Amino acid sequence: MALALASTTPIAAHAGVNDGVREEMRPGEPGYQELALAFARVAKGDYEGALKYAQRARSLAPDYEMPVRLLADILNKLGRIGEAVDVINDFVASHKHSMALIAQRGHLRKRLMDVGGAEADLRSARDSGALTQEQAAAVNVALFDLAMSAAYKDFNGSRLNEAIENARAARKLDEKAEAPVRLIADAFSRQGKAQAALDELNRYVSQNKPSGRLLAQRGYLRRAMNDLKGAEADFDAALAAPDIEPSETLPLRNALAEATQAEQDSIVQAELAQVYAAIAKRDYARAVKAARVLRAKYPNAEAPLFALMTALSKSRQAEAAVKEADAFIKDNTPSSTLLAQRGYSRRATGDLPGAIADFRAALARPDIEPAQAKRLKLALAEAERANERGGSPVGGVVQATPLQQALNSGYDALKVGRLDEAVRAAREAHDLDPEAEEPILLLLTALLREGRKAEALAEANRYLASFPQSPGVLAQRGFMRRQAKDVSGAAADFEQALKFDLPADQKLNVTRALDEARYTLVAEKAFKALAARDWVSALRYGRAAEAFPRADEAVFRVTIAALAGLGHTEEALRASNALIARGKATGQAYAQRAYLRKTLGDGAGALADFVQALGRGGLPAAQRVAVELEIATARASAYETQGDVARARDELVTFAQTHPGYAAGWSTLGQFYARQKEYAAALEAFETSLAVERSGEVLLNAGYASVYVDRSKESQFFREALDRWSSDPSLSARPPRDRDVIRTQIVESDASVRTNVVFNSIADRPKRWGGHQLQPSFETVIRFDGRFLPYIFGLEGLIGGFWSQDQTRFTESYSRLGLRLRPFDGINFSVSAEWQHYFTRNAPFNQLALSWGYGYGGFAYSSATSAGAAGAIEPTDLSYPHETTWQPLTSFATYGTYRAGERRYLQNAVGLLGYSYWDAGSRVVIGAAAMGMATYDSADTRRFAFGAGPALVARTWLGGDFYRAFDGILTAQIGYLFPFGESRRQGGLNATIGVSF
Repeated sequence: MALALASTTPIAAHAGVNDGVREEMRPGEPGYQELALAFARVAKGDYEGALKYAQRARSLAPDYEMPVRLLADILNKLGRIGEAVDVINDFVASHKHSMALIAQRGHLRKRLMDVGGAEADLRSARDSGALTQEQAAAVNVALFDLAMSAAYKDFNGSRLNEAIENARAARKLDEKAEAPVRLIADAFSRQGKAQAALDELNRYVSQNKPSGRLLAQRGYLRRAMNDLKGAEADFDAALAAPDIEPSETLPLRNALAEATQAEQDSIVQAELAQVYAAIAKRDYARAVKAARVLRAKYPNAEAPLFALMTALSKSRQAEAAVKEADAFIKDNTPSSTLLAQRGYSRRATGDLPGAIADFRAALARPDIEPAQAKRLKLALAEAERANERGGSPVGGVVQATPLQQALNSGYDALKVGRLDEAVRAAREAHDLDPEAEEPILLLLTALLREGRKAEALAEANRYLASFPQSPGVLAQRGFMRRQAKDVSGAAADFEQALKFDLPADQKLNVTRALDEARYTLVAEKAFKALAARDWVSALRYGRAAEAFPRADEAVFRVTIAALAGLGHTEEALRASNALIARGKATGQAYAQRAYLRKTLGDGAGALADFVQALGRGGLPAAQRVAVELEIATARASAYETQGDVARARDELVTFAQTHPGYAAGWSTLGQFYARQKEYAAALEAFETSLAVERSGEVLLNAGYASVYVDRSKESQFFREALDRWSSDPSLSARPPRDRDVIRTQIVESDASVRTNVVFNSIADRPKRWGGHQLQPSFETVIRFDGRFLPYIFGLEGLIGGFWSQDQTRFTESYSRLGLRLRPFDGINFSVSAEWQHYFTRNAPFNQLALSWGYGYGGFAYSSATSAGAAGAIEPTDLSYPHETTWQPLTSFATYGTYRAGERRYLQNAVGLLGYSYWDAGSRVVIGAAAMGMATYDSADTRRFAFGAGPALVARTWLGGDFYRAFDGILTAQIGYLFPFGESRRQGGLNATIGVSF
């Protein structure tokens, strides 16, 4: 069982700043078993049981971070968030810690509403660059949530400048998020800055694909700014958007119809302006004349008729107004407003029966508005009472009160689109009766139609502050708050409005709106918890949202994702099966089930679901391409397993060529080529992926592929990877050791030319067997690796020299020039052919030498008697001291040469067996071992010689920089050999010093 929640530590520019962090225990160490049991209980949902084991692991391993992180996570799941923060605080105060732990504390502080502390922790963790990709995403979501919460709080408190500032901060965290943009636009609208609000929405739309809700918001704004064509286009596009709920369709259709009609009416209204201007100047004759011209021009439009009737009424020609209405109604179907207007005109002429008939006809029309119906009922009742009294027709009519006159004027203006006049009349009516609900409702309607949402909300707030038991205004404010995304405020208003009497149809609308608001609140909590990877909360809120009749597929997918995040993959799969079984599942539902099946090892089922997801459609563009890659990868893997490499290659090549701009496709193709050892093709695929998107993981893959193509490219890729290490999520998630491995790999890739210098000496050996002896030598190698010479795998050229003299004055010295081949990747075996020139005193000569060498374990290199032997048994498998530890020392090496001119064969072998101490800080290894050495010389009368004894070995790595772990290696070995066998030449004090650079 993996014991890592997220074992990431931050890395500074040149070294890991958290080298001292002890993240998790190793198997067998105190607390390891308890920690494993705690993880197992968490996976089963048994948090109380997990808590006991986590506390035990914490006590047994107090210096390790993993028990602390798990313990805090368990306490969080149990709702004991304050205790979880205290556990982390105690550890942070006394130990070096990773930034993942600070991020965890930030999430906990956020849940405790400690906004300042949460933001400080989350920003610190994010800016360190030390989080995994998932952790960094969760931190950004949390910071976004904090900024947006502050923005909404400021907005609801009418602190609009602060709301805009916080929303802009949130947008910097997620440039594609809509919520900040919509809030900024709403804030500008409330400030009366309609153009600034529109500019904000236009900028977002030009750079992103907008949702239907944002398009609808821009449509309402454009309508308020009299951009009717733009509003019509936005409403039409919003209705076609997939995110518009059925409950939002009807208002949008009405708005679209109104915008279309308003666009037509605006032409008429522009021409009617001169009529109303003449009325305002009381030049009724000119007004009547202009209105008759427009009446003739637009015989089927009511607006010119209204203007004409108004002008006639103002000039006390009520009978003429009635006649004009009669003429229109004869050929057209009148609206309720026109019938009411004729009723008022008839009442003015004393025709009470006619007025009564018109009022009743208007009330019977379905298009009549509630407020207008209320006003007409009053007028009808007054006319009926006057008619029953049988008095003088004109004198017996009860004249409308000033309040009724103001309301009549406002409704008439509202009906024909004269919104400024409607606002003026509504304010006049409100001044006449500040307690009446109808004037304020008329005012709110007129302001909203003008797009003055902020002003309308402010008017509603002022009225309700004095008269909080007004159900109509409460309901209207609820709808305004809902439109402003203040869902909690809208729900509160709807709940309060339903406590009072409302007309049946309005009560039904408010009840539905309340249900929708409650659902939205729960669903948003579920989505936020999912984004923050708070699986427990996501599951709780997701299931709560599922209980609503209006629950859509998205909340069911939240529940499924939360179950999978908690490790209940099989239960998540059952829930996914149930969701799909309901019918009409989207492609996203099938894709989700595909990933679950893939996790459970059901490759065939996953492939079938991925295919179904594409067929269903509805996938976002990025997810669609990702699903297509999953399908191609699954098919290629199946072909590869069957041995059909060609079809596997074709599957991945086809995908990459179909989606040339999708970096992951080329990367997957490169990995396939690398598995087939087609490294040149792999490198080309990785380079194509990097041309699309620079990724640390792909840089490493390209570097390893370059080992077999061009070592100069290998160094370039690894160096760029180090440059990106702290900022690239695919690299920053790796432990510091991986970074040091790359630095040692760069040293190896840069070593196209390398030199070994070895000084060997023997002392305390009887003169009969040679006595003391000195053997300095050197060797320089140049690789055929694509940097200076063409790439030929394992081939290298060499040049060197050797000198040796013992106590008997026997001297041997020669120079060397040749080629060496390392045929096996990763194995220190080599064969070489070299031309040797011997510097003998009497007769120098040349000869061909054929050599071979093999090394294992690295430290036998210390005992190589010459630089040639050291080069042949190059210690490529020698581990760099990445950590401070004790470990066994086991090493063996052998080197043989056949000198063709002398017909002489020489062989030597050395072995070490002991224990060593590795110090990562000083980059030093020192060890003690038993050493054995054997040699063979075909030209000696005593061909074999053996020796054994104690030895000390040491090695240190020199130099280095940000990219290179070291520049050279210094090795020293000293041992005393006790000879045995027919020859005693392998005895005495044997010392070797070697430098490789």
